Amino acid sequence: MDAEMKNQNANQDPSLVANELSKPEVQEALVTLIQKLPQIKEAVVKAEQGIAAVSDFASDTDSLNYLAERVDKFSKLAFNKENVEALATIIESLPQLAKMVALLDKVYSTVEPLVSDKDTLAYLADTTKLVTDPVKDRVQEGVSIVKEANERAERNRDTISIFGVLKMLKDPAVQKGLKFTQALLEVLSEKKFAK
Repeated sequence: MDAEMKNQNANQDPSLVANELSKPEVQEALVTLIQKLPQIKEAVVKAEQGIAAVSDFASDTDSLNYLAERVDKFSKLAFNKENVEALATIIESLPQLAKMVALLDKVYSTVEPLVSDKDTLAYLADTTKLVTDPVKDRVQEGVSIVKEANERAERNRDTISIFGVLKMLKDPAVQKGLKFTQALLEVLSEKKFAK
């Protein structure tokens, strides 16, 4: 009420205005207000733009119908503790998810031209064959050796005596296999006791 009376009195008596303006706190407040005018103007412009956007949106029936459909679908979701916690976890993970999406986008933008280029795909297929064909050939050779050895063992009806085993032990291939087995058992034993 006191401020209202001062305003009415100021309108009637200009000396009261001059008296108020002579106070240091009023002068300081006016300087601050003048300094803040650009920010105040910017805030007013943004508020006007926001009001205009809301007004445009409110007059756009298609947008309102779309929003109403989405809200209706969203309202059917179950708001239980589990869903709310899951949503909170997703929101907390958004920075990492954003980094992953950015990385995937970079990978996609790098890989997409390569995948869509037939020449590049043909080159990759040829390069893959250069690497895998020797391995495939070695595996097939190993399989054929095992098959042949299995067939010979099936055909052989001889009984192997202790002397036959002793004779086989002198074979360099058997010696190499036995030495490898012995070394493997030693390494496994050391690793087991190391833990």
